[in-house]
Amino acid sequence: MAADIGIRDAPDEGRFIAELGRQSASAWYERNGRVLRFFRVDISQALIENGVGIQLMRVALAQARLQGLLVEPACDFVTEYMRDNPETQDLLTSDGWRMLQRPDDNALTEREISVLRGIAAGLENKQIAERLGLSTETVKEHLSHAMSKLQANNRTHAVAIALKRGFLR
Repeated sequence: MAADIGIRDAPDEGRFIAELGRQSASAWYERNGRVLRFFRVDISQALIENGVGIQLMRVALAQARLQGLLVEPACDFVTEYMRDNPETQDLLTSDGWRMLQRPDDNALTEREISVLRGIAAGLENKQIAERLGLSTETVKEHLSHAMSKLQANNRTHAVAIALKRGFLR
């Protein structure tokens, strides 16, 4: 099936796009000078099972190599791909290396993400607690953990970072 996969770079949109039939997947990136920072990959389980994710990353990282760019994997999909494919690791920035070395240190839990979604929606801690069936103190604890993992200064900053890193959509 790999022959049926079409992959292209859409730099105006900041993503590599893979297409297989009517389905598509995207590896979203920001380019800052000589660094490609991959912050989100949108792909269905069916496309992963058809090898589209692997092909998408091969093409994206080959393009980075051809252009002499370094790579920062700021989402789990790219981090896992680069961890599983050591031949790509020479493309990593120093921050990228740290991300590979600490696989779970900055991964947010589902509860932390749910709390951040509530904040993004403009809710106060008490309202988030009511919606999630938690105490206000537990919401504060989840928020504190998320802020620490994201190295955020406040709740608004945490939401901005979570959006940028693809935890929230």
